[in-house]
This record gives sequence, structure tokens and C-alpha cells, in this order.
Amino acid sequence: MLKFFRKNEKITRWILVVGMTFLMVSWLVFDQSSTFLTQLLEGRSTWATTRDGTSFSESDLRRLQQETRVIGMLGDPIVRQLQFDKDPVYWCLLSKEAEAAGLVGGAADGQSRITQMATSSNLPEANLLGALCREGGMSPREVFETIAKLNGVERYINLVLSGPTRMSVVRIEQTAASLLNAVSGEVTVLDGVNAKVDVPAPSDAELAEQLKEYGDQAPGSGKYGFGYKTADRVRLEWLVVPTTYVTAAVESSPALSNIELRKYWIENQAEFAAPQIAATAQGASFESNRDAVRAKVLIKASADKRAEIAKFISDRLQLSMRGIEQVNGYYTLPADWNAKQLSFSALATEVAQKFGTPQPAVESRTEEWIGVSDIASLPVLGGATTNRFGSQPVAAMQIIQSLREFGGKPTLVAQVAVAGPVLQTALGDIVAFRVTAAEVAAAPASVDAVREALTKDVTRVERFEKLEAMIADIQKQAADQGLSSVAQAYGTKVEPFTDLRQGEKQFLQYGLKFPGSLPTLGSDAAVAKAIVLKAMALPAGRNIADLPAADRTVVVAAPDKLAIVAARIDSVTPMHRGDLAPLLTNDRFKSVAASEMSDGSPLDLFTLEAITERQGFTLANPRSEADSADAASADGSKPDGTKEPSNSNDAKDATTPSESKASKS
Repeated sequence: MLKFFRKNEKITRWILVVGMTFLMVSWLVFDQSSTFLTQLLEGRSTWATTRDGTSFSESDLRRLQQETRVIGMLGDPIVRQLQFDKDPVYWCLLSKEAEAAGLVGGAADGQSRITQMATSSNLPEANLLGALCREGGMSPREVFETIAKLNGVERYINLVLSGPTRMSVVRIEQTAASLLNAVSGEVTVLDGVNAKVDVPAPSDAELAEQLKEYGDQAPGSGKYGFGYKTADRVRLEWLVVPTTYVTAAVESSPALSNIELRKYWIENQAEFAAPQIAATAQGASFESNRDAVRAKVLIKASADKRAEIAKFISDRLQLSMRGIEQVNGYYTLPADWNAKQLSFSALATEVAQKFGTPQPAVESRTEEWIGVSDIASLPVLGGATTNRFGSQPVAAMQIIQSLREFGGKPTLVAQVAVAGPVLQTALGDIVAFRVTAAEVAAAPASVDAVREALTKDVTRVERFEKLEAMIADIQKQAADQGLSSVAQAYGTKVEPFTDLRQGEKQFLQYGLKFPGSLPTLGSDAAVAKAIVLKAMALPAGRNIADLPAADRTVVVAAPDKLAIVAARIDSVTPMHRGDLAPLLTNDRFKSVAASEMSDGSPLDLFTLEAITERQGFTLANPRSEADSADAASADGSKPDGTKEPSNSNDAKDATTPSESKASKS
């Protein structure tokens, strides 16, 4: 065969040409046809449906994914707030409602917005448009249509949110009365801490469960304020040279001798009053200003002496570190460093001997842990600062927060067992300090470490739950026998309250609803609302104090405070008509009023859950988590269908100015 091909080279070339041509044509035809068929089948398959019979195909999903990538680049405030660029389902349903409302324009509407963005950002429109096209994998017209849909969604949301401006005056007045009517009376609070309610002691298993749930949360940050995580904490010691020691040392030194005072007077006469300088005799002039001269010399000499002492302490501490290797500013301390280091007691003795002062005090907190946030409250050390790290004074707490053991900071190099920079207080006290041990914030290792706090919190919950189950009995006792009987039975006290409102006027005018406060309980919106509504339901035109106690008594749970509140209403002060006039024209207050009537924020209408329920959205073929993960790895998308934004330089250049503009707006 090989001999045949060698003898017939012309035939061989034709065979190769024809064969390669056939292969290329076959590859092109079959590859394109298979791609076409795949796209055709995918485009026709149903992805999801809505209640009104609308169906979306897989090709619709791909287009929605492209659109969310485009709108995600714009830095729009509403997009950021609702985050519908993160989920194609969310974007699909919002844009569907906007289109149904007739609020979506054509491509020209989107192009107009692109032009405005480019102009305001001082960016070439072609660059901005090109970045959006690349990010979404879309043509310019498709990008314009996407932006037009976004404009429509924003019109739709703003139209709904502007609803409060069309509320009737009567409805606004009714809401204002509910918020501003002031109720006075008496109250007793049965909380889970102080109320006399017998509950069994929590078991170790319950304590362990409590620790497991809240152990990694800081105290006060978890539900009901639960939290047991220890803060960053340290053990430390510090040396203090009081400014009074320095002043006394200067006063007994030659710095205040008559010769030095006269010398200062001669060199600085301009600092003193002119009439005195004009005295006939120089000696008499000095004598008349002797006290003033002495005071100035004392101030200057004391400052110089403090600087000298601070330098001596700093140099002495640095000398004790000589020969120890440093890496990136941190010392590599030997294992026996605690025994070798210069003790503050020895340093205090050296200071006293060299400068003739009493022995400086050394404060040691090496046997107890101190939270880093509590450093500022320590005597003397808490208020001491240094200018060593720049023009702004740096406090001891800031330096300790920067310990290498707490993560470190390149601008504040500090570590355990190495003395920090010498500090001074506003009064002039000199302070040297050293952290001897540090412990990073962490959850307690065992129940025993925080058993007391765990027991208190678990018992508090159990008491509240028992009290909550007894609300009907407490209500009957309060109505029949009065609040005093309830307070006596549960070991609490009856306290008066005045002018309890659901919202304070000074905050309502800014669109903020802050309820009034009750003794012991504090501020609780649900409790304030229950008491005010009970008061407003009482018969009008009668003296409330003359009504039966049962009619004006309310008992309500305050779950957020783990307490039961029993209140008796004695009087109601209606809203002042003068307070109403400015509220009627206040859009911020109208938003609060609308929230009161809808029992929620208007924006709640646009949550993904609300709009999905409203539209009856259903996936035709829900994917399993494994399928979603496979799809994500195949095309770079997330499991919900969205896709990570491009990192192209053009996209960054185009989005930065627009995002800046959106932030300002």
C-alpha cells in the first residue's frame, strides 16, 4: 500500500484533499445542527409558571440571568436595598408586575438613563454601554430594554410607597390619636429575674444546651441579651510617677534658686506686665514679680524633669531588651524571659534614687483578667496617652488592642511581656506599663466556667414561661384585688407611670416610632400599644378613675423582655390638636401611619416571599441541590441562577462612577 502511494503521488494528494474537506464539512454540519437542536429543545422547555397562567421557558431564565448581571452593575439604591439582582426569580416577578401596571417603557427609556449616567459620571457612554453588554452577554438594544424594565420596576415601587400621601385626613388623625394619646396609671412588672415563681433548677443538660446556643455570642448581643463569650482580656502591671513627685523634686532642686530665677527674669522680661517692668530699679522690679517668675520657672523645669524621667524609663526598658532578636518589630523572647526581665519594682527604685523622688507606685493586676474594653477605666493608666505614633494621642487601651496576640497592627507594634511606650496623663503623671498575659475572646470551654450566668438565664426563661401560662389568673387577681395584691404575691412593686405613648412626637416628625417607657420594664412597643388601645376603648365622656378597676386593667406579655406587665389605667390625655397640624403635611409621619394601618412596612409588599405568594410562582421542574451545584460549576452561576459579576477592567471603570453617584443619591 505504501508503495502504491509513493508511485501515485498525484492520486494521494487528491485523496487527502477530498478526505479533509469531507471531515471539515461533516464537523461543521453536525456540530451546528446539534447545538441548534439543543437550544431549540431547551428554549421550549418550561422553567416556571405563575397563577395567571404565564409560563417561562429555560431560555427566559437565561435572559433573566443576563439581565440581573446588568442591573447589578448599576449601583442603584433600590436594587441594593431589595437585592433583586441576586435572584432571577425575584427580578422576573417584580418586572412582570411593573409591566402589568404599564410602567415599563421601550428601549429608548433605557438608553436615556444610560446617557444620563454617563454624563453625570463624566464617562464615555460607549465605555459604559460596552461594559454592560460584556457583563450581561447582551446586545446594546437588549441592555436598553433591561434598563427600561428597571426604570419600570422603580416607578412601580415608588408608586406603591407614595400611597401614604393619598391617605385621608380622617385616617391620619385616627392614627395620630392612637400614637400620641398619653396614658397614665400604675404598673407592676413580673419579670423572670425578680418575680417569685417556683421553677425547678435547670439540669446540666439544659445549661449545656444554653451554652451551645449562645456561647459564641458576646454578653448582651444574643436573644434576650444572652451571650457568654469572653472578651479579649489581659493581665498587666504598670508603674506611675505622679506629677506631684516631680514637682516636689524640682522645688527642692537648684532649678528654683534665686540665681536661676533672676536669670530667667533677665532673659524673659517681656513675659511680664509692662508697668512692673518699667519700675525705676531693676532689683525692685524683679522682687515685685518674684512669685510670677518662680511659677513660670517651676512649670518649665517640671516639664523638663518629666521628659528626663520618661526618657530614663524608656531607655532603661530598651536597654533590658538588648541582644534579643527581633522579627518584623516583635521580639523573640527566651523561655525564661519572665525571670530575666527588668521588674517594675526594680525600675521604680532606680527612678527614686536617680531623681530624688519618693518610690513610684507599681500597680499589679497579674492575678486577674481585665477586659480590653475596661482598660480605659483603670486608675491613671486608663487616661494616659502617648504621641509617639503620630500627632494624635494614642491611649493605653488602643495599644493593648493592637497586641500581636490579638492580631496585631503594623502601625502599633505591641506584644505580651514587653513594656509599651512610656505614657503621660493630662496632669503630667508618667506611666510605664506591661501586659503580662493575653487571652483572645472565645466561647467558654465548659458549663462550669459560666455556670452562674447560665443558671440565671435559663431560670429566667422558665419563670417567664410559667408566668405567661398564668396570664389569665394574674388578670383576674389584678381586676378583683388590685395591682397591690399581684405585686405582693409575686414579690414585685407597684409603680406609677405617666404619659405613656406609642410614639413620641419629637421622633414621629422624623418618621421614627419610639414608644414611651414604663418603670422597671423600659420601652416596649407591644406593651405600650396594648395599654394605649385598652385606654382608647374605654367609654368616652366619663371620668376613667370612676370606672370599675376590672374595665381599666390590662395584663400583657412582653416576650422580648421576658416579663409580664399588669397595668391599671387612671387617665388619658388626648392628643393636642396643635400637634396634629404639622403631622398632616409630614410625609415621614404618613409613612409611619401607613405602617401602623398595614401592620408592617410598605416595603414588606416587595419581599421575595410576598411577591412569590402574590404571583403564585411555581418551578416546573425544581432542581435538587446536587443538580444546582452541578449547574453552578458548569457555567459559573450560583445555585439560585445568578452569576458572579465579571472582573473585567472595563466593567470596573464603568461601574465605579455610577455606583458613586448612586451612593450620593
